[in-house]
Amino acid sequence: MLKKLKSYTLVILGSCLTASAFGLIVLPNGFAAGGVTGLSVLLQKIIPLPVSTMVLIINISLFLLGLIFVGKEFVFKTFLTSLIFPLVLEITQHIHVFSELAADSFVSSLLAGGILGLGCGLILLGNGSGGGFDIVGVILNKKFGTPVSIVMYVCDFAIILTQTISNGMLKTVYGVVVILVSTVIIDNVLVRGESAGRIFIFSEKYEDIRADLLTRLDVGMTFLDAESGFNRERIKVIMTVIHLDMVEKVKRSVYAIDPAAFVVVDNVHYVGGRGYTMDR
Repeated sequence: MLKKLKSYTLVILGSCLTASAFGLIVLPNGFAAGGVTGLSVLLQKIIPLPVSTMVLIINISLFLLGLIFVGKEFVFKTFLTSLIFPLVLEITQHIHVFSELAADSFVSSLLAGGILGLGCGLILLGNGSGGGFDIVGVILNKKFGTPVSIVMYVCDFAIILTQTISNGMLKTVYGVVVILVSTVIIDNVLVRGESAGRIFIFSEKYEDIRADLLTRLDVGMTFLDAESGFNRERIKVIMTVIHLDMVEKVKRSVYAIDPAAFVVVDNVHYVGGRGYTMDR
């Protein structure tokens, strides 16, 4: 129950942030936008309705399609985002807290990308969907095996390219900056809290090191069979994956036992399973 509540909280918070990025910065600055929001901006030139209303109409239409072709389990969280996004978008369009940044479009695009990426990342962490063309991608994937990402890229590219005709090249470039920054932020949000250090320890005193790491630092490990490149001798390599704040402690422990030990440390962006995210 708690896990489900956390999931929905992330989806709701993420939806609010993504809508805020568009309502506070992207739309007021006239940046090119992809997705349903970008399509709504284009349709607004033909149909005299607020962008938020157009977003709501399109989202509901796509939601109904998803309900028919995909099923209830997937579209329920999408239903939340489909309602929350246009509501928050309408509210934030009347808030001018970032109006001072209007003179610096580049900074505005960076900030918008950061907020948008954080919001999208939280939605994905909550196993939710941003709605919109996500549903189209899922439907086409289910029916024809088309990759969801391809559908999203084609839709966004077509919408942004069309906006170039009316907005001009510069506004389109800033819109692309927003997308690029948001992509980087999404990647960082998805791996935040999961990053760890992986350590390889090469030492003849591997048994002493093993005993110290297990008993004093409570560090789990795996022995790997290897062969030295110079003497072609069979050796044991200790491999362990630990939280980053433990890396220095492990290094000090190893060098206290064997100052000549060869130690390699690198970053790991996801770790899961027994002994790490599960009890041993």
